Amino acid sequence: MEMLGAVPARAGTASNVSMTAVHVLPLVLLAPLLAAGVLPSVGRRWPGLTGYFALAFATVAFGGVVFLGQTFGWGTATLLEWPWIPGIGVNFAFLIDGLSLFFGLVVSGIGVLIVFYARAYLAEGHYRHQGRFFAYLMLFMAAMLGTVFSDNLLLLFVFWEITGVASFLLIGFLHEKPDSRTGARAALLVTATTGLVMLVGLLLLGTLTGGEYRISALGGSGLEVTTLSATAFVLIMIGAFGKSAQFPFHFWLPNAMAAPTPVSAYLHSATMVKLGVFLTARIFVLFAEQPLWTPLLVGIAFTTMLLGATLSLLSHDLKAILAFATVSQLGYFIGFYGLGGPDGVQHDFYHILNHVFYKAGFFMLAGIIDHAAGTRDVRQLGGLWRKLPSVGVAWIICALALAGFPGSTGFISKELMLEEALHFTQTHGAWSWLALAALALTAVLNVAVAGRLVFGVFFGPLPTRIARDYHRPSIVVRLPALLLAAAVVLFGVWPGLGEMLVRPLRVTGLHAAEVSHLALWHGFTAPLCISLGAIALGAALFLAGRAAAWRWAVIPAPLRWGDAFERLLAALVRAARRITGWTRVDRPADYLAIVIFFSVGVTGLALFVSARGFGLDLHGITSSGGFDLLRTLVAALIIFCILAVCISGIWVTQLISLSVGGLLITFYFVLYRAPDLAMTQILVEFVTLIMMLILLRRFPAQVRLGEAAEKGLPPRRLVALAVGGLTAVVMTVVTLQVTSRPSAH
Repeated sequence: MEMLGAVPARAGTASNVSMTAVHVLPLVLLAPLLAAGVLPSVGRRWPGLTGYFALAFATVAFGGVVFLGQTFGWGTATLLEWPWIPGIGVNFAFLIDGLSLFFGLVVSGIGVLIVFYARAYLAEGHYRHQGRFFAYLMLFMAAMLGTVFSDNLLLLFVFWEITGVASFLLIGFLHEKPDSRTGARAALLVTATTGLVMLVGLLLLGTLTGGEYRISALGGSGLEVTTLSATAFVLIMIGAFGKSAQFPFHFWLPNAMAAPTPVSAYLHSATMVKLGVFLTARIFVLFAEQPLWTPLLVGIAFTTMLLGATLSLLSHDLKAILAFATVSQLGYFIGFYGLGGPDGVQHDFYHILNHVFYKAGFFMLAGIIDHAAGTRDVRQLGGLWRKLPSVGVAWIICALALAGFPGSTGFISKELMLEEALHFTQTHGAWSWLALAALALTAVLNVAVAGRLVFGVFFGPLPTRIARDYHRPSIVVRLPALLLAAAVVLFGVWPGLGEMLVRPLRVTGLHAAEVSHLALWHGFTAPLCISLGAIALGAALFLAGRAAAWRWAVIPAPLRWGDAFERLLAALVRAARRITGWTRVDRPADYLAIVIFFSVGVTGLALFVSARGFGLDLHGITSSGGFDLLRTLVAALIIFCILAVCISGIWVTQLISLSVGGLLITFYFVLYRAPDLAMTQILVEFVTLIMMLILLRRFPAQVRLGEAAEKGLPPRRLVALAVGGLTAVVMTVVTLQVTSRPSAH
């Protein structure tokens, strides 16, 4: 592994790489981050140019990733490191290897297409505040790139959480809509909470490795099988499950479909939801030999895969159908790593590319259909082939990839997965057949979903309302989806081309040493027979649903976890309000009285329990000096000022009385020949007075009148008087107790 750094000593260790190349990675990360800072201003001044600016920054990031691969080598692991918090061993350490380059290309390459699509999509009248929208999009790209290139696990966690914040801003971009607010809140709560659990796992991993958090230093071999290593693995995977919407966290992703279509296409099909997949691949070397690796990943992921496919078939909104299909596919990916043994996996990048191509294209096309037809409900669509033949071709190609038909990347991916599952049944127990059954059933459901998407949207009669209100989309907004559909066919008909592209990106320890070659035809094999059977059964299921007009396509209440989550949040809010009412937290005067009364009670009890209860040795105090008229007068004036604060109902009078009392305390310190205390007191009084006067000017007159009215209530004043009196007594006793027993030092 080559080690490069920002300092000359580090940079000199790799003389074959120029310093210009060393600074390309910061450019890759900072270009979208800089865009996030300047695009809001660009959007206000030149709204029509905002998309072009964002596209330029995204292209720079993509070009930088390509340059990194060409310069450092696609299959070479190189570490770039800059000091950050060296005291605890945390640096800006970034790892350039096959895994980070692959996901970096996906994030930046699809990001370029998404920005191009969003520029045209928003130009057709969708949404205001485009500068802010593209700024959020660029912030998300920067966070994603930082996550996949991070070598330090703690730095990875920082970027991981930033992706959650950026996705919250993007999902809730249309914040005036209740669905957008609900979806953004659910996404943030689920991903942030599971992310914190993951942080605990990362810290536990650090204790197991002696404080080593660098992936490049940990990737040599797996961890010893212990209870602590198993616990760390489970906690880290909870974070991955949450980010990739795995069961039982699967519900947040469909709710997030309230986001603008470019967001759905970018975050929820091509990039953010694959962070859990990326993390699973990144920790493969560390935990693949753990006994829990296969049961946990296969159990959770294949359950998610089957559940997502079922919910996709039962949904009616185009984006909801695609969202649940994405949940299913994410389970497919993580389950694939679960099937892989310590020897590594193969063709995982091809699986991910397949999904990136067809699902990002699907979401873009769904946005075009929504814009053209004015609805996303598949029950209200039909006959769009007459209006959108080019969109129909791309839509059918993406549907064929979803169903796994020959000639598409989905067919190759499904064949590889079935082959892996069959091999898995030969090396594991009888329960491994459940994984194969889940995969086969999911394939059947995907065929039915694909049939519904094709025939329900583009064939049949064209509804009158759509014919009347139809809006023709421009060729510019259709172009990115058409390119992705072309990639589905290109890499599906010539799978060797895809293998050639991803072969240099293989990572030692993650990928098997011997990799089978991809081809469109391998003969009549068991995976092919299962695949053909799934296509036949899926077609029969589609025809049965169509014959019944999909009346049975309703998500049952027990599977509506999103609604249950919202009810849980509402219950928590109600419980919090009750607790707030009981503790009076919403009424500062009452709450402060409770806190002070409790503190005084505890302090007084402690004094009483101490030696001689409240008995004080006042000999040292009374004998230290005689009666002093000036000191007594000053003390009396201080008491008078305090009483004025309590009695007056006018804020200005209270403030002046309090300040005068503070100045008298300063004079009292002078009488006791304590100039340092006097100087401190007068400075504090001066600053406090200025700040309070500024603050008072910000309060409306109604608030001041309300405060005065509340002070007039006799019960409240009695309670305040009692609490104040008890506080004065206890503090006096504490002061006398301390001063009567001077320290020996």
